[in-house]
Order: sequence, then structure tokens, then C-alpha cells
Amino acid sequence: MNELVGGLGYAVKNWWMSLLLGLLYIAVALCLLFAPVSSYVALSVIFSISILVSGILEVFFAAGNKKTISSWGWYLAGGIIDLLIGIYLVFYPLVSMELIPFIVAFWLMFRGFTLCGYSTDLKRYGTKDWGWYLVFGILAILCSMAIIWQPGLGAVTVLYMLSITFLIIGCFRVIFSFELKRLHKNK
Repeated sequence: MNELVGGLGYAVKNWWMSLLLGLLYIAVALCLLFAPVSSYVALSVIFSISILVSGILEVFFAAGNKKTISSWGWYLAGGIIDLLIGIYLVFYPLVSMELIPFIVAFWLMFRGFTLCGYSTDLKRYGTKDWGWYLVFGILAILCSMAIIWQPGLGAVTVLYMLSITFLIIGCFRVIFSFELKRLHKNK
């Protein structure tokens, strides 16, 4: 019937992985908000590890649902991209500190477009709150564009923009996980 739910209403396994990703993003956002100045170096490490973990969880989610979600390949592609970016940033922390605003912005933009795609899949499945998911995706894209257009505003501004965007994506993933759980229960 649609991309997201080839068989989602019948057997979405591992919905809790989306919840874990959301909580991870929210935790990163809170760390950035409460220690912005002292956390730019730590941001490199935290960000690298969170993207690495995100990639691992997304790959497992895709692999675990390849028979039930018709667009599982997109989940897998997103997970592999996260995994590669995370590995790169872990091994090259000095480069990541210089390039982190741009790397983060483009990664967040990709995630924003992914969220918009998830929302249209949910709309096709008949979820009435799909518009909120689209709003989260658009907000993530707008925040990422602000980072790209104004990288010279300084590390603190970038940290605040990142924390807001991580918070947006984290909230989306938490809400999305409960939507997946609800769809799974309504088999």
C-alpha cells in the first residue's frame, strides 16, 4: 500500500530502536545546551559517537525489517551513511572540529529530508498526525540551512543551532517510535 509499511501494520519489529535514537538525540541536545562553550571539543567526540551509534541502530532496524517494510533499503542507506560519517569523525577529530558545522549541517539536512519522507509514508498509510512529522522534518532542514549560511557566527551559535536541531529530530524519533508501536499493535 505504501513505501513505509509494506507490512508495517502486521509486523514492525524493533520499534524501540527509533525510541533509543530519539532519546540519544535528545540527550546530545541537552548536553550541548547546558555546556555550550566548554563542549565544542567534546561535541566532536559526542557527535561522532552518536552518529556512529545511530548508524549501527539504523542498519539493524533496516535488516530486522527487510521483509516487512518495503522501503527498508532507504533505512539501510541512511544507516550506512551515518555509520561512515561517524567512523570518519571518530578517527579524524581535528578535521571534524574544523568542518563540524558543515558536516553536521548536511547530515541534519539529510535527516530532515528523511523525516519528510517518513511523514509522507505515514500519510499514505492513513496516520492522521502525519503533518506533525512533516513539520519536524522541515524544521530540521531550516536549522541545517541556517548553519550552512551562517557558519561564521561562531562555535556557540553553531552549538545552539545543533542542539535545537538534535532536539527536533529526537522528539520526532520518540513520537515516531510510538506511532510504529501503535501500528504494530493494530495488526
